[in-house]
Amino acid sequence: MQRLFYLILFTLLSLTLTACANFQDKPLNAADSATRIEARTLSDTGLRDFIDSVIGNKSGRLSEAWDIDRLTLAAIYYHPDLALARAQAESMDAAVITAAQRPNPNINISPTWISNLVTTVAPWIVASYISIPIETAGKRGFRIDKSEHLIDAARLRIADTAWLIRSRLRLAMLEVYAAREAEQLLQQQLAIQQSISERLEQQLAIGEITRPEVIRSHLALNQLKLNLSAAQKRSAESRVLLAGAIGVPVSALAKIEFDFTRLAQPADLNLVPIAELRETALRKRPDVLAALADYAAAQSALQLEIANQYPNIQANPGYTWEVGEHRWALGATALSVPILHQNQGPIAEAEAKRHELAARFEALQLRILGDIDRVHAGLAAVLAKWQAAEQQMRTQQQNLHSAEAMFQAGETDGLALLGAELENAAAERARLDILVETQQALNTLEDTLRYPIASRLTAALISDSAMRNPIHHEDTKSTKK
Repeated sequence: MQRLFYLILFTLLSLTLTACANFQDKPLNAADSATRIEARTLSDTGLRDFIDSVIGNKSGRLSEAWDIDRLTLAAIYYHPDLALARAQAESMDAAVITAAQRPNPNINISPTWISNLVTTVAPWIVASYISIPIETAGKRGFRIDKSEHLIDAARLRIADTAWLIRSRLRLAMLEVYAAREAEQLLQQQLAIQQSISERLEQQLAIGEITRPEVIRSHLALNQLKLNLSAAQKRSAESRVLLAGAIGVPVSALAKIEFDFTRLAQPADLNLVPIAELRETALRKRPDVLAALADYAAAQSALQLEIANQYPNIQANPGYTWEVGEHRWALGATALSVPILHQNQGPIAEAEAKRHELAARFEALQLRILGDIDRVHAGLAAVLAKWQAAEQQMRTQQQNLHSAEAMFQAGETDGLALLGAELENAAAERARLDILVETQQALNTLEDTLRYPIASRLTAALISDSAMRNPIHHEDTKSTKK
């Protein structure tokens, strides 16, 4: 019997030691990390395969122009905010293992040597017992439920992070488009103003005009040069902004061709079911579902604290070998006695946390409702402003055509034609500013509804692709022996 006991003890110790995890050192090197980031490009094969798997690439050419949808997937592939959200979800996955663990039993061995033994019997007493903790009131189940709800919340926040990244990317791409168009229009204005100044200089030389008219033209020319320098600076900075929104160095955009088709004209809101999407956003936006998951986790946490009122059981069966006798003890049962408190403090904290999360959820829904209504109302005014700008542009173009016709007929001079061209370019600038304002409002509406407007991507595709972890990375978890 004694040999059996030692055999069992040896087996338990062997199983305990062989199940231990082994630490693997994975140092983080700043230089290596910077090198990997700087090596990112939009021509990466892994990125191409990822985009193909989501929306396809019928042409199969990496040089295809990059529109908002393809850049959105590039940001999902590269952006560190999504990598962080995925890592946080992985941490919550690991927390379920902790929540599901049962408490380990304890083995106590107390060999005792009797120094003044007068008999010939061996002077040893070997006593041992096993302490087996037994959880009661379903505590383990409540821990698992809480962790699983927190996992759901973390995964939903991955999708919500993807929407925030798309919103920043769309604004960054709009800035690149606006900066490029503004620079081109200013170059056009500068060329026209240069021609006007030259003609005025000619007229001054023959005495047809006075010098103040020439000076005003030169002042306007100098102002346009300053504006062009500012536009060129804005264009360079906008590319840096876009690179940061994607998660690549700005050098990755050096030879990239962009497709601004969806930004050149506002989307038709008649194709967007705003009333239906409004209700969907209030119930199914990723951050709304994540807030519901947080509340469910708080419910489980409260159930766990209520269950903690009830003490766990500690069973202690044992064995003693004394002067040749084998003594088996069924073991006493140890219980904590809830006299001083019945876990009221943690229960009150858990209940208050649940109340807080309920208030947060209601505040989130109210904010979403207000944002949608505000953006929708403001967008109607912005679109009306856009229509007026379009009408003004058509009128200005008609005026330019009339000036060209009069110049061809010899009814006006070249200076008047240049003036009409300059006014037309200025009207184009005003139209561009209103277009940018309109696109910004549309971006806010898309972000608030979590619905892609004028896009090949659906809401489900954006969320599902964000859930994937496309970049291969080394597993940082400890491996088991």
